[in-house]
Amino acid sequence: MSLLIKGGGKLVYDEDNAIEVPKDETPAYLEWTLWRAALAIDHMVNKPYEVRGFKLDSDFMPVSAAGGGKGDLYCEFNDFTILTEVTMSTSSRQEAMEGEPVRRHVSDAVLKYDKPVYGMFIAVRIDTNTAETFRHGIWYAKGDVKQRLDIVPLTLGQFQKYFTAMFEADKAQPEKLRDLIIKCEAHRDILEAPAWKQYIEETINKLSSDIKSA
Repeated sequence: MSLLIKGGGKLVYDEDNAIEVPKDETPAYLEWTLWRAALAIDHMVNKPYEVRGFKLDSDFMPVSAAGGGKGDLYCEFNDFTILTEVTMSTSSRQEAMEGEPVRRHVSDAVLKYDKPVYGMFIAVRIDTNTAETFRHGIWYAKGDVKQRLDIVPLTLGQFQKYFTAMFEADKAQPEKLRDLIIKCEAHRDILEAPAWKQYIEETINKLSSDIKSA
């Protein structure tokens, strides 16, 4: 995650151990990294290969990013499903590229699963216009059925902080991830997008601290 935040590169631990994220393959490695993070949290009722849409090579490394038409990562648990969407885009084009498909994919998942569906949108940087789109979270499904979707935009750094805190406290559970989403979206109706982004940052900092001290 740290290498992806930097846009790729190599990290050498010692002469026998190193990890590398090629700069031109960061989209594929972002999906792969979040997939590995989901597997580490565990407790999913769907199979690991059902979670992801991208292909792996013989060394279980990503060949390419997932194709269009469906969400990036579908993590189904006993009582809820978390759909994670990721992008390396950080520009003002982020909302144009991701706002519609992410809401559509979450909407489709809401109709598919007979349990609550939560969306996580993860990028190195969240454009404020993207946050505004997900703050409203409105989508009209077939037959003009209005849906209010639960999608929280997180930076990769924010996710990394909470993910690390869960494992350091030995409390890596899907319920902790669901609680994070619920608490981050708690005030979205009364905050403008810039303030909501700040609220999400403060919420993650507090929850990451609380989980380690509890």
